[in-house]
Amino acid sequence: MPYISVIMPVYNAERFLDCSVGSVLSQTFDDWELICFNDASDKSIDILNRYASSDKRIRVIDSPVNVKQGGGRNRGLLAAKGEYVMFLDADDRLASHESLATCIRAIKEENADMVLFDYETFRNDGSDPVTVSPLGQEAAELSGDNLRRHITMHPGPIWSAVYKRTLILENGLLFPEGVFYEDNAVALAIQLSASLPAKINASIYGYRTDNTSVTRSRNDYRFFHRINSAVTLKSHLVRLKLYDRWHDEIDFLLLNQYYVHTVYGCIYRFDRLPLKRLKYVLSTIDRLTPGFRNNPYFKSQSIKWKLKLAIHSVFPRLIHSIFMMKNKFSH
Repeated sequence: MPYISVIMPVYNAERFLDCSVGSVLSQTFDDWELICFNDASDKSIDILNRYASSDKRIRVIDSPVNVKQGGGRNRGLLAAKGEYVMFLDADDRLASHESLATCIRAIKEENADMVLFDYETFRNDGSDPVTVSPLGQEAAELSGDNLRRHITMHPGPIWSAVYKRTLILENGLLFPEGVFYEDNAVALAIQLSASLPAKINASIYGYRTDNTSVTRSRNDYRFFHRINSAVTLKSHLVRLKLYDRWHDEIDFLLLNQYYVHTVYGCIYRFDRLPLKRLKYVLSTIDRLTPGFRNNPYFKSQSIKWKLKLAIHSVFPRLIHSIFMMKNKFSH
């Protein structure tokens, strides 16, 4: 049985596979399996099968139906044989030949069921990668509840950690399927569920920034899947009895995910203001985070931050019109 399973959903990523699959093949730690879930994409399957035929550690699951990233990750989790799992997007890469070895060493030294790490952003234009530390370097000195509280205030993507596979499956934290922003719905719940979390100051993952994605695109209504993800996340946290322990921190995170990012996203990511979606969020935020204006983390924000949010919430049409006019004349 492999020690770690790397799970990689693939959809029309043929131009990136030599980089992503190659980064796993180049690892100095060799007790791994790579599960590639081909999500009903035509051109990628031949490349994946070619890799699988040359290395028995690579397994390909070919789906005739598109189930999106969440579905692909779920199928990979259910098929995985490793004690630990990590997620790799098909257009990204592991940052170095030592990525898996560094994670496994930390797991054994800390007896950890989750190891969080830094990552680097990269482009194919010859520029140097840039290191990103969502939790900050100081988090490596934290443990237990101190680290968990820190995680709620500095959330990282699902692929910024290695997890014990049972941590996800036994807590019922499979990803929502057929939607985007699926990792927002479970990542924090998985990370807070870890009984022995650890953080290392090492760039393990490489995140590509010169491609297109929903998180960076304009006029894409899949952006609003983040709203349902926030609701799902809170339901998981309540069910697992995690919400009450860090409710102030979690409410502030949900406030940003559900409300703040949606307000700014509606105004600045759409040529035509999606007013109905915005009104829905404004009318339901108190249901998700009751009394959020009294939240200590909200109250601690600067007057400038709160004033800017209030103006954008009250006068979205005006702000959007000004923004579009500036864009028109700047071009």
